[in-house]
Amino acid sequence: MEKKGNFVALIEKLERMEQLKVVDISVLEILDDLIKDCKETELFWIENRNLPIDTSFLLYHSTRNSRLVLEKMRDRFITARKNKENPHIISDSIEIVPILSELYEATLSLRDRPITPEVLSFISNRLRLLRNIAHRVSMMPSPEEEIAKIDKEKFKKHFSRFAETLQVMLIEA
Repeated sequence: MEKKGNFVALIEKLERMEQLKVVDISVLEILDDLIKDCKETELFWIENRNLPIDTSFLLYHSTRNSRLVLEKMRDRFITARKNKENPHIISDSIEIVPILSELYEATLSLRDRPITPEVLSFISNRLRLLRNIAHRVSMMPSPEEEIAKIDKEKFKKHFSRFAETLQVMLIEA
């Protein structure tokens, strides 16, 4: 399924669920596709050596947060009946999906376009908005959940690269 089409399909499915006031578990397939796309995009930004490290990190962080919110949404759909969250999960999802879509599409499009300070500011502001909304609608993973999913070896390797870049920047300043 086309990436933009996934968000359109998700919004349509959520609106239909809202009309019927019933959770439709087939939404998990769309969420799985979006999560997979986010993982691939995260990897792209981690491995991109053509950008300054702070730019790569912001784009990675944005995509990673989008994925974490989608994973939390997925988990809530799975447990909606048991936790008596039907139809609450539907309205929460409808509230957050537009900002998720906007942020994801903007970040994805930067693979093929120049990245300006204005674009980075836009991404940063949207990321902050995503995190605020996600927190409000209980779709922000706890710090423990965020850390649990980090590949520690990869993190050490990339953090070392980041630290070396910072050191060079400080020496040059």
